[in-house]
Amino acid sequence: MLRIPKLKINFEYEKKKKEKPIKIPKAHTLNLGRVRSIVLLILIGLFIYFSYVLVLANATAHKNKVLQNTVTNLSIKMNQERAGTTSYNPLVGEYLTNFLNLYYSSSSSDSDKRTQQLSQYLASNLTLPESDKKTNLKLSSSTLTGIFTIDGVKTAQYNLVVEANKKHSHLTVNIPYAQANEKLTVIGLPYVANPINSVSHVRHARLASTGKTLNSEQTTAKVTKFTQQFAQKYVSSSTKDMSFLMANPVGLDGAVDFVSLDESTIKISGTSKRPIVTATITVKVHDTDITQVQTIRLYLKQQASTYFVTKFVQA
Repeated sequence: MLRIPKLKINFEYEKKKKEKPIKIPKAHTLNLGRVRSIVLLILIGLFIYFSYVLVLANATAHKNKVLQNTVTNLSIKMNQERAGTTSYNPLVGEYLTNFLNLYYSSSSSDSDKRTQQLSQYLASNLTLPESDKKTNLKLSSSTLTGIFTIDGVKTAQYNLVVEANKKHSHLTVNIPYAQANEKLTVIGLPYVANPINSVSHVRHARLASTGKTLNSEQTTAKVTKFTQQFAQKYVSSSTKDMSFLMANPVGLDGAVDFVSLDESTIKISGTSKRPIVTATITVKVHDTDITQVQTIRLYLKQQASTYFVTKFVQA
C-alpha cells in the first residue's frame, strides 16, 4: 500500500513532461524593399554597360568612315597626279591607238569583220551603232593628248584626222576605258569633246546606271521636250551660253552639227521635281558623212515651267 503514491507522482511527472510546448523556428522572410534595390542596381548596371558598348560602336563606325574617306581622297589625288600622262602605263596609248584605227576605218564591204575585231576591245554589253556600217571612213592620224579621270573613270583624249569622201576632218574625242593590270577594255564609245584645257579644270560627268522608270506622262512629255532643246543647244552653243541651262556649263560651240535625238532611247527616272533622263544623240562633222553616236544623261531640277541641268554626263 505504501507504493501507490509513488506511482502517482511519476505519472504526473511524465504527463507534465509530455505537455511541454515545442519551439517552432522562425521562418525566413524577404525584405521587399531590399529586393527592389537589388533589381534597380542590376538595371542601372545593364544600362551603363550597354551605353558604353553603344558609344564604342559609334566611335568605331566613325573611325571606319574617316578611314574610308581618307582612302577615297588619296585615290582621287593619285588619279589627279597621273592626269595627262601615260608614263605609268605605256600600253594604254598603243591599245587605244589600235582601237581607233579599227573604229574610224570602216566600209560597208567589211562591216562584219570590223565588228568582230572591235568586239575584242569593247565591253561585252557595249554595241556599235548601225550607222557605222553605212559610212566609209579612214583614220589618217591620231594623237593622244592626255589621260585623265572623269567621274572616277579613266578617259583618254585624242586629236584625230578622219577622211571621208576624200575630205579630211579634225576631231577631238574622249574614250572611257577600264584597266586591270595589263588588261584594258573600252567601256564607252568615243564621243566628241572639248580639247583639254591645261589652265582651267575641265570636268565632264560620265554615264551612270539608271534608276526606277518615272511613269508620270506629264513629266515625261516635259522632260523629253527639254532634252531635245538642250541637245541642240549643247552642240551649237558656247560654254558661256550654256551657263543659263547648266550648273557646270559646257558646250561644243558648233564643233559638229546636230543631226538627231533618238526618242526611242529616252529613259526617264528620278522624281517629278528632280528627273534623270538618258538619251542617244547623233552629231555630224561639218560637210561630211562622218557621224558620231553618243549617249548623254541629264540630272534635272524643276525650275518654274522648265528644268535646270545640275549634272551632265556623257559616254
